[in-house]
Order: sequence, then C-alpha cells, then structure tokens
Amino acid sequence: MTEATTRPGTVGMALVVLLALLTALDAMAIDMYLPGMPMIAQTYGVSAGSVQQTLSVFLAGLALGQCLYGPLLERFGRRMPLMVGLVIFVAGSVGAALAPTLEWLLVARFAQAIGAAAGLVAPRAIVADLCDVKSSARIFSLLMQVMMVAPVLAPMMGGFLLEHGGWRGIFWVLAAFGGIGLVWSLVAIPESLAPERRTPLNAGSVMRGYLAQSRRRVFMAYTLAGGFVLGSLFTYISAAAFVFTEHFGMTPTHFSYLFAANSVGLIIGGTLANKLAAGGMTPARITFIGLGLHALAGTLLFLAVMTGMATLEAYAALLAVAIGALGLVFGNLTALTMNAGGVRAGVASALMGTLHYLVAAMVGYLASLVVQGPHVMPLVLALCGLAAIALCRLAGAIAEPGACDEVSGDPSGAGAVD
Repeated sequence: MTEATTRPGTVGMALVVLLALLTALDAMAIDMYLPGMPMIAQTYGVSAGSVQQTLSVFLAGLALGQCLYGPLLERFGRRMPLMVGLVIFVAGSVGAALAPTLEWLLVARFAQAIGAAAGLVAPRAIVADLCDVKSSARIFSLLMQVMMVAPVLAPMMGGFLLEHGGWRGIFWVLAAFGGIGLVWSLVAIPESLAPERRTPLNAGSVMRGYLAQSRRRVFMAYTLAGGFVLGSLFTYISAAAFVFTEHFGMTPTHFSYLFAANSVGLIIGGTLANKLAAGGMTPARITFIGLGLHALAGTLLFLAVMTGMATLEAYAALLAVAIGALGLVFGNLTALTMNAGGVRAGVASALMGTLHYLVAAMVGYLASLVVQGPHVMPLVLALCGLAAIALCRLAGAIAEPGACDEVSGDPSGAGAVD
C-alpha cells in the first residue's frame, strides 16, 4: 500500500462508507445485543444487574482502548494499529459467542471493546491527515449519517437473530461485520501518516504527547464541548425508554419506532449540515446553530413539563428537534476539534475520544443523582447544550493568530499550538 498524499478532499465515498462501518462497530456491539440481555441472564442463571456489567465493561474498554491507540497510531501509522484492532474485535466477538460463563463473556466483551476502539480513533486520524477543516467537516458529517443507521437497524437485527439463532448468533454476526471490515480495510485503507512524521513509542514520549495535547486550549475547549454533546445524547438513549413507556404509557414496539425516527432525524440533520457547508457556511457557524437549537428545544421541553403542558405529542416533537439538531453538530464539532489538535492526529483523536466518554459518564452520573422523571432528560439536554455553546465560544475567543480560523475555516494553521 502506497503512502497517501495529504490533499484536501482526497477521501472518496467508498472510503467514507468503510470508515463509517469501522466507526459504527462499537454502536452495533452495544445496540445489537441489548435485546438479548434477558436471554443471556437466563442462560447463565444470573440477575439482570450481573448481565448489565457486560455493557459497563464494554464502555470501560472503549475509553481505555482509545488511550492506547493514540501513541500506536503516531508510531506505526494508521493502517497497522487499525488492522490489529479489527483482529481483536473479531476475536472478542467469537469469544463472546462461545462464552461458557458470564466471566468469560465479560472478558470477551472487554476485548471486543478494545478492538472497537481502533475503529473510533483511526478513522478520525485518517480524515484529519487527508482533509482540511471544511472538507473534514463534510466527511465527519457523512460518517455520522452512515453511523446513525446502526441505532435504527441494530436493535431490529438483534431481535431477528434472537428469534432465529439465540443471543450467541448476535456475536457471530458482529464477528462477521468485523471480518468484512478487516478484509475491506486491507484493500482500501491508505497509510496517511508518512514515516518522517512518526514519533518514538516509549512511556516518556507517550506522556509528553498527551501532555502537549492537553495544553492546546482550543483543542481542549472543543473536546470538552463534544463531551457534553455526547453526554446529552447518552442521556437521551438511557432515559427515553423510561419516559415514554412508563410516563406516557407507550408500548416498547411503539417506542422503538419513535427511537428509530429520531435516529433518522440525526441523519437529516447531518444532510442539512452538508448542504449548509456547500452553501458556504463555516463549520463553526453550523455548530452554533445546531447547539442553539438543541439547547432551545431542551429548555422549552423542560418548561413544558414543569408547567404541565407536555403532552405526548409535544414532548416527542420537541425531543425530535433537540436530537435532530445534533446532526448539525457532530461532524462539524469533530472537524473543529481535530483541526485544533495539530499534526499528531492520532493522539488528538485518542484524547478527544477518551475525554468524550469521561465527560459523558460524568453527565450520566450526575443526572442519576436527582429524582427521576420526565423533567430530567430535557433539563440535561438544555444544560449540556448551553455548556457546549460556552466552551465553543471560549475556543473561538482564545484562538491565537496563526491557528486555524474557526470563522473562515482557513486551514493554514492547522498544526499551530496555542
């Protein structure tokens, strides 16, 4: 495989689809097996809480894995760590399918997550290597649109597999997806990091790399903003079923349709973001529009609940606006963050992903401390949206001369430090 040249816009649609498949492995590994958790509990004769540990272990593996891949991507390039990660993902999926005990399943899920983390970190680094901020915003939005197909299809696929092959069949299918991604990547993924740009791999170099990255104030502000956005999304994913089934009395089937519709709303938001970008609007401005709509819809929904005006239709409509607005945010905010991360895109991608999960976990923990009800989710959405807006404003205010101009999208200073 020859070295890829770093020219703006060199990522074709076929490569975008492949990168989206790799990025979606973690979402599929979560969403496909969730319907099978009761059956897993029956198989092992354990409580539902014990089976829920398989999700916690997976999320912990994702956070740790992203930290590990950052230095590997800077030392060995983008291709080799990605291929190793895909092999680990396939092995973990096979191990989960064969797991004779819950303890075995926990280990397999952790390995699966370590592998899936490569599919989160490497594609962001590849896009950042190959594209300027405007081009990468378009690519990241496309990645998110393809990725959002996973929450729509994965639960339905999981339910079908449960009926026809049991819960173990879900992990065999995940292994097949990972295998397809591995073979396709061997053929199609370019090496976007030239040998002369690679850095040594030792403890001191790794620590210095992460420390230097954490000192980039613009990068850190955008990264923390992305963490609050992800926290908002995770709050919706974890709380929506409770609100609509227990408070509004929807059936699980009807809720699954609503959940799928909101996932489609995210795709529509991403499409709109690309149309706005094609019309000349900058990634920063599109991000602010999306965050503003998200925070406004969350605030209106909270006020509607507190004043007793939140009917099922009103609640669902305002929530759809809040979630759909994030489609404007994800790709553009990721592009702004990676562009502010400088030339070490692997470390930037890893640190960004790890902090995203940590901030999102903090948001979820704080939300769990208050009395639960239909008012909590919109309040969290509003506060996370406002926090993200403030951090993005801060990033724009502290950007120094020579750094990327977030207003114009000029990539001339993409590698500058704060």
